[in-house]
Amino acid sequence: MTAEYRVLGPLEVLLDGAVVPVPAGRCRVLLAMLLLRPNKFVSVDDLVERVWDGSPVDAARAKRSLHMVVRRLRVALGDADCVRTLAGGYQASVEPEQLDLLRFRSLVRSGDFGGAVALWRGPVLGDVSSDVLHRQDVPLVTEEWLGALERRIDADLASGRGPELVAELRALTKRHPFREPLWARLMLALAESGQQAEALAAYQQIRTLLVRELGIDPGEELRAVHQQVLSGSARARGPVPQLLPTAMPRFVGRSAQLRELTGLVSGRGPVVATITGTAGVGKTMLAVHWAHGVAGRFPGGQLHVNLRGFDRHREPMTPGEVLSRFLEALGVTAERIPADVEEQGAMYRELVADRRMLVVLDNARDADHVRPLLPGASPSMVLITSRDRLEGLGARQLVLDVLHRDEARALLVSRLGEARVDAAADELVAWCGGLPLALAIVAARAAETPDLPLSALVAELADERTRLDSLDTGDAATSVRTVFQWSYQQLSPAAARTFRLIGVHPGPDVGVPALTSLVGAPAEEDVRELVRANLLVEHVPGRFTCHDLLRVYAADRAAADETAESRAEAEVRMFDHYVHTLAWIDREYNWGERRFDGFPDPRVSSETFPDQAASVAWFDAERAVLRALVALADQRGLDGYTWQLPWFGAPYIDRFAIWRDWIAQLGRGSHAAARAGERRVAAKLLFLQALGYARLAQYERSMELFESSRRAFEELGVIAEQVRAQSGVAWVLGLLERPREALEVARNALELQRSDPAADPDRIALALHQVANALLEAGEPAEALDHLAEWEAINRALEVSPISLGVTAVTRSKALLALGKTTGVVETLHNALGWFEQMGGGEDRAAAQDVLGDAHRSLGDLTEARRWWTKALEFFELHQHPDADKVRAKLAALPGN
Repeated sequence: MTAEYRVLGPLEVLLDGAVVPVPAGRCRVLLAMLLLRPNKFVSVDDLVERVWDGSPVDAARAKRSLHMVVRRLRVALGDADCVRTLAGGYQASVEPEQLDLLRFRSLVRSGDFGGAVALWRGPVLGDVSSDVLHRQDVPLVTEEWLGALERRIDADLASGRGPELVAELRALTKRHPFREPLWARLMLALAESGQQAEALAAYQQIRTLLVRELGIDPGEELRAVHQQVLSGSARARGPVPQLLPTAMPRFVGRSAQLRELTGLVSGRGPVVATITGTAGVGKTMLAVHWAHGVAGRFPGGQLHVNLRGFDRHREPMTPGEVLSRFLEALGVTAERIPADVEEQGAMYRELVADRRMLVVLDNARDADHVRPLLPGASPSMVLITSRDRLEGLGARQLVLDVLHRDEARALLVSRLGEARVDAAADELVAWCGGLPLALAIVAARAAETPDLPLSALVAELADERTRLDSLDTGDAATSVRTVFQWSYQQLSPAAARTFRLIGVHPGPDVGVPALTSLVGAPAEEDVRELVRANLLVEHVPGRFTCHDLLRVYAADRAAADETAESRAEAEVRMFDHYVHTLAWIDREYNWGERRFDGFPDPRVSSETFPDQAASVAWFDAERAVLRALVALADQRGLDGYTWQLPWFGAPYIDRFAIWRDWIAQLGRGSHAAARAGERRVAAKLLFLQALGYARLAQYERSMELFESSRRAFEELGVIAEQVRAQSGVAWVLGLLERPREALEVARNALELQRSDPAADPDRIALALHQVANALLEAGEPAEALDHLAEWEAINRALEVSPISLGVTAVTRSKALLALGKTTGVVETLHNALGWFEQMGGGEDRAAAQDVLGDAHRSLGDLTEARRWWTKALEFFELHQHPDADKVRAKLAALPGN
């Protein structure tokens, strides 16, 4: 039987598609509260407050009555019962696909904002009566939905669909009259629709409302859009990045630091602030909590990165890695990101020059680590955290000390309730040195044992004699080391083993399926125990991480408590998990030419996915882990895994265009495959590396590797792959604007392919198309058409993809226009656009729009030419495509410009 739960609208429970009635009143409130915090511990105190809608007359009696409410709910749910009893509270145990809220978050994480928003059925839990629930919990989910909705609208605006959005945005501003980002988007949509007067009227409407009802003026984003409308320059901008990690719940204290940081926001110029202090003092928690609170004051978006400056087991992130990530978030496609770090920095500063953004650089090693990441003269704010004092940046410095007594007690109260925080709390705070990390772990332990007085916990700590070895950080408090050891010893044997084996995983985060293979046993319950103990954090749904000090401690415990053989076996199971998952994806969805003959340990469980979109989301979430695994396998001398990971991951490396991240790993894989005797794989990985260098505009290096790949395939006697490598060289020569050389290489490749008696027709067709392109670039359109005619004759008998049909149609249209022939060209190009729309080829679509502009200019219709060139230019500019300059020149040459 399959149960499904819905909270994004009226509360609903379904069992095999049939509605399961949930009793009215307190049962509905109880279930709603648990489902709003899926798979998380919810204390009895929190439940009583929601179920009794505030403070009950008799709190003790209400807690006793809560058990009756739980029993009644379980009976009503029957086989759909998801309520689990925990010490001191309860939990809704649901799988990601069972709860609409978890599906919504997964879609947001994968970037499918349209799909996420489509799950919305109305006001969250609109049929559940609890003022406290709707005041404290429901608004958080509503805010998530509004954020996803705004991201979907941004994408629609960026694709030129402003006129279609006007009605929707008018309805949204009526339902959320004080939400300024929706008004800003309405103004942009109206302006794009040619309704400038209506856009200005909308601004006056929201301005009057804000002044009359709240006594404030419109914020910076609204004022900026107003100026764009007045100047006639209003247009949809690129994506607005929102990279802040999830804020930690129940943040307390640090009020002075929060006020000081907020006071810096009003500055008009660039602002740089630093939060420095010892490990575990709460720098990241403060930065992220504050950033979420002021995110609305930075309409240009929020960027965040963990620089790993003090991670003992992983290299710090380089400026190039960070800038690539930031540029991608700002809408630059991976293949358009410069290879040179200085050029990346220049592009980054240009993109943020007129945007008010918040940039959070977490865990910086020193000032030199962050200097290339500062956004220059932008009106942005940069917030940096570090254990180093970061001298020389000219930044406003906040030195974070341990929590003082009242703040520390407030933290304990937020986790345990006022009644439990007695006189022993001061001793507990002393044992923890006032460090939030240690206090959170101790509070988690106390919450697990609600009947145990705090004095007993103090006694346990006092009896603790084992201490952690030095963590090599130079500033980790002894109290933290004591608390780690104490908390570790309270874990069940299974959870303790899972925790220490996390030290074997390279990070930066991990999912439960991978942990299950790493441990060799089901890990879900262990993960829940570690989360409850505050030793793991679910930083995004389904993915877990821990503080770097805890990761170091886990590795130390693995070295001390696991044998070398046990650690090596765990590593092998971990590698097998990822390789077999990639191999499964390849068999189901990709090229099908990759083979995998390994048989994993029966304790390894690879992941499977219901559709290709889910597999894409998995790869996207695991990108950093997979790169780290290749480096680790190479370091361990495990050649099989070193080549298998990039080999099976290649389709998604190409799909995501993450060549810069994977160039080195493809090289490692090629060398490892050669050492393992996998010569064909080694040559193919060389080819992929060459393709990557071409995508990164490192053309000379690309041609060297294409040639190395060709020679390797020649030695192997594989003609089809030799031809492919030669075609790669021809392609790069075309990019270098050396058309005659490109044509010669392409012709040689075609002749070599024809000489192969075993050649598949589709291979000959590919080589023909390469020659046709080269002929066109070399100024020989008539001969290009001859080759395209032969291509079409071959493909009549083949199943050709819409993308291939569309690309060939564009090439044919360019050749016809070069010969002065316009008959049927416009219709052909519209057909190509339809194919690209069907398959999602954004760059191909823009290329077709560019040629459509050429066709209309040839027909004398300059208005249509301008329209199509403008559409193409919007895409090329958004993605920093080199063809933008060519299209811009065509527009500039039109009469009236």
